[in-house]
Amino acid sequence: PAGGAGGAGGAGGAGAGAGAGAGGAKKIFIYQLDSYLGQVLGQHAKRHAAEGDERILCGCLTNPRSSVSWADSIIDKNDPSALKKALLSSDIIVYDISSDPQEATTALKILLKYDYAENPEDETEKVLIGVSNLLSWAGNSVKIPAADDEAAVSGYAEKMSHALTADDHMERRPHPNYKAQVAVENLIVNKGNIKKDKLKTYVVWSGVQYGCGEHVFHSLFKWAWLGSHVELPIIQPGSNKIPMIHVADLAGMVLEIALTCPTDLPNNSLLAVDKAECTLKDVATAISTALQFGDVKECDQEEYLELMTREQEPHINSVFLELNMSMSFKYGDVIGYGEESASWVAGSGFVANIDKVVEEYRKWRQLQPVRALFYGPPTSVWYPTEEGKLFLARDFAQEYNVTLIDLKELVKEYRSKPSFEEDRKFGTNLSVKLKEIEEDAEVPLELMVEAVQRKLATPGCRNQGYVLENFPESKEALEMLFDIDKVEPDGEGGAEDESAEPAAGDEPRAALAPLPQTVFHMVAEEEFILKRISELPQDEAEASGETEEKVLEGFKAFKEANLMDEEGVQQGCLGIYKSNRNKGCEQVVDIVCDNPLQFIQDKIRLSIGNPRNYDPEGPKRKREEDRKRVEEARKAEAEAKKKEEEEASRAQREEKKQNDAKKLAKLQDEEREALHLRSQPMRKYLIENVLPTLTRGLQEVAKVRPEDPIDYLAEYLFNADSQQN
Repeated sequence: PAGGAGGAGGAGGAGAGAGAGAGGAKKIFIYQLDSYLGQVLGQHAKRHAAEGDERILCGCLTNPRSSVSWADSIIDKNDPSALKKALLSSDIIVYDISSDPQEATTALKILLKYDYAENPEDETEKVLIGVSNLLSWAGNSVKIPAADDEAAVSGYAEKMSHALTADDHMERRPHPNYKAQVAVENLIVNKGNIKKDKLKTYVVWSGVQYGCGEHVFHSLFKWAWLGSHVELPIIQPGSNKIPMIHVADLAGMVLEIALTCPTDLPNNSLLAVDKAECTLKDVATAISTALQFGDVKECDQEEYLELMTREQEPHINSVFLELNMSMSFKYGDVIGYGEESASWVAGSGFVANIDKVVEEYRKWRQLQPVRALFYGPPTSVWYPTEEGKLFLARDFAQEYNVTLIDLKELVKEYRSKPSFEEDRKFGTNLSVKLKEIEEDAEVPLELMVEAVQRKLATPGCRNQGYVLENFPESKEALEMLFDIDKVEPDGEGGAEDESAEPAAGDEPRAALAPLPQTVFHMVAEEEFILKRISELPQDEAEASGETEEKVLEGFKAFKEANLMDEEGVQQGCLGIYKSNRNKGCEQVVDIVCDNPLQFIQDKIRLSIGNPRNYDPEGPKRKREEDRKRVEEARKAEAEAKKKEEEEASRAQREEKKQNDAKKLAKLQDEEREALHLRSQPMRKYLIENVLPTLTRGLQEVAKVRPEDPIDYLAEYLFNADSQQN
């Protein structure tokens, strides 16, 4: 976008408007290239250009990060000079008045102030089209009366019997919030045609738009696709008529007006609505039927407003419309959209074209279902990790947000359902048959196939997709379960279905399921299988039924059932999958099991591509968050363990220090006691033999007080009579 904006200023040459339309090229300016209408209109203009009729697309973006690869240049809407130059160099200018009435007014002023006389080289006739919506007519809505008010019902019927057309534009009364929109509409058609020889202006009132990626009804589509609302909410009673038009039909009409510049449209305006008369309840029911179970829920206005506010739905006023409006096909014929014209994409209306509309919704939003099957010999569909077994199918279901078909859980689910007689919408007689079988007993193949078929027909599996793990295991089960091309043996006719169609009122038969788009063929040799079995603890192997004997038996059966014939053609289930590309099985991917887990997961992702849901990065982000959370938990655990060890070590050191101090004190006590005991005989000896003489010597020293008392005492003791005592 930055590069496009940089080169857009000179799109029309040196002078403003110079060369516009030269050489048969038409330069089309769409103010909001990345808006709902802008994207459809731009791509429609490019795709439906006649041979030699070059279409140069430019315009502005509401979101600088938007991708509009089909546009030739991007204009910075915040650069007035570049915007003015782009407008004056364009042949066709389209503004969505309902979104940007002020910007549309600015564009009109620029075009009106342009002095064509001073630029004689600019001989092109410019066309400005303002696309508006029916909120300009919202004040003409007729309130639906209470059913018991006969007079009001009669008046309502009389008012609704007159269909408004573009000829009634002078009588339109806008919604209180859209008066500025009406003012711009009047400005375009009244002031815009002052310079009729150089500038043509038109206003197109669009019915509520639908189709492609959806707009006003996107919330209903999203809720139904996600299954977040089993009953789609509508404002009670839902009988209000909503004039509608497929956005591609609107784009076609706008482009035809721009290219043909018709002169016989009333006040240069057109009311663009399809031929159907749909109510809000019709719309919601059609969406629910196509994507869910066909249920809707009537809400009061307060509840509905609260719900839409929570969902941040910006187009809520459009579903409050109650208008009987009709396109004047005499004017539609002028631009190739007459009542029987082949130009219509969905002229018969929303409900009649719901299948096409749903398919467009899935395509534009990239919400195609992901159907996958992991198929291989025993032990090949899981991978050993530090946390235990990682089942590839379960890991796939979490990453791609699809339903994992777990056969054991499936049997429990259908065993708990009511019978068809008890609940004719969600009940099934399959539950009755399953309840007749003991819980631990093996379920017959035909009942297991029916359970899988009914599960794959639920909205979640139809919309988001599914993943199977090693089911069906046999060719017989595969042919019972899936919608495939069956090749009968030579000389035999096609097998007739001997089962009679259910009688009226009985439960419909389970339909054949769509094939998986991708089959992951888990390639493993006997050596690998034996190695994987040996890594399992004995009790775990017995609990999961993966003993060496059973696994090798299953391995040989799998190999024998999927051999190549003499001509090198794959047989068995793999052969059926590979030969049914036209039935939806797009690829069979070989996954060599004797590879690192990361390599296997990366190959699976490369085979499927990005997740196809509303938050494609969600599972990846969640996986990364889980990884960080586990890593942080491990780190915290390691730190706690280290701290605990340090605390334990510190406590041990302190305890050792205290013990050592106690031991030292004890030794000192013992030593003092020993010295005391040893000192007892010595004391007696000194008292009896030394102290008497020493005492007399000291007394003598005290009495004489010699200059050298020590020498005097020594002399005294030396001369003392040892026998005096």
